[in-house]
Amino acid sequence: MTFTETIPFLTFQQRRILTEHELDMNLWQSVRLADLWQMPENVTKSSVNREYDRVIKVINKLRNSPSDYRSFNPEYDFSGRNIEIVTDFKAPDTIMGRCPCPSEDPVLRCCNLKTLDAVQQCAFACAYCSIQSFYSCGKIKVISDLDRKLKTLNPDKMVWHIGTGQSSDSLLLGNDYGTLSALFAFAESHPDIVIELKTKSARTDWLGMKIPANVVVTWSVNADTVVRKEEHLTANLDARIDAASKCAENGCLTGFHVHPMVWFTDWKKEYSELVKKLCDRINPDNAVMVGIGTLTFTKQNLKTLRQSGRPTMVTKMPLSPVAGKYSYSDDVKKMMFSYLFSLFPQDWKDRVFFYLCMENRDLWQPCLGRSYESNDEFEKDMKQHYMAKVRTNRN
Repeated sequence: MTFTETIPFLTFQQRRILTEHELDMNLWQSVRLADLWQMPENVTKSSVNREYDRVIKVINKLRNSPSDYRSFNPEYDFSGRNIEIVTDFKAPDTIMGRCPCPSEDPVLRCCNLKTLDAVQQCAFACAYCSIQSFYSCGKIKVISDLDRKLKTLNPDKMVWHIGTGQSSDSLLLGNDYGTLSALFAFAESHPDIVIELKTKSARTDWLGMKIPANVVVTWSVNADTVVRKEEHLTANLDARIDAASKCAENGCLTGFHVHPMVWFTDWKKEYSELVKKLCDRINPDNAVMVGIGTLTFTKQNLKTLRQSGRPTMVTKMPLSPVAGKYSYSDDVKKMMFSYLFSLFPQDWKDRVFFYLCMENRDLWQPCLGRSYESNDEFEKDMKQHYMAKVRTNRN
């Protein structure tokens, strides 16, 4: 029984809201609802309503302040975690999809990314992961006939940017099961298409392969605290940047997703350190893009997180509604995104394509100094920058 269930006189809506707060607070491991709630001596409907209003104000104040990770040290035991890799998985009818950003929503800007699900499910354990909500846990399915399936695809000229990191980590398995061989062959056969691999791993054993110039390898990077306390089982930050550096030295184009940014007490200091590490190790001529975004949850994501009971601070946020999802307020996003962009030196801003990923169109101008009137305009500009780097890489 939750503490909320012991409180009398709550309406159904009040109990639902309070239960969600209680579940989130249990994950934060900082304050419990039972510690905040002061049961009135004279328990009546009106006295409970007054206490409810007071507690909601306290919780909202907590949600609208940066997270404090200094005393948050969750202990996880992944030793008994059993991940089965299914290698006889035949390609479904459709392996091509689209970015989950609701591109038809007039509020958001979307680059119209197409996705390719070569592998389903991930062995990493990031607290905010949405993949866990999509596929059955404990099984990673690798398409065994990917090469055959890709040969049946006839992408038209409108399909130019395909990402493979939507349903799994692109480099988690390297080329252990022939996935990269199939993707590289596909990229070689379609020189006007950019294949983007997205990873939080540090694998570089695949660099001995022949890698087409139109393959872009991108790393998700974050503040060190977020990596250590929320992105479980992934490569540490320095290892990711080392891998990206080796990739660039090998002649591959790289990119970075500073996503999801998290608002916490030392966020400015740690994101500044992150940008310095990137700029010290990576030549902007070898980097195609830097995507910026933050935590965004669907109702199912939040339900999965709350049911897991696994400690995390990622839900300690206002959960402001944005196009059917939940995130930080635009004011917090504007503060974080503009600060991060300001940290990059001018040569990066001149040579690398910066963009906001699945964010409000009104954030572009104050954060990046430019904006787009439509998704198509955004996509056109992105394509121009990406293909210019690809052409240079071929030469």
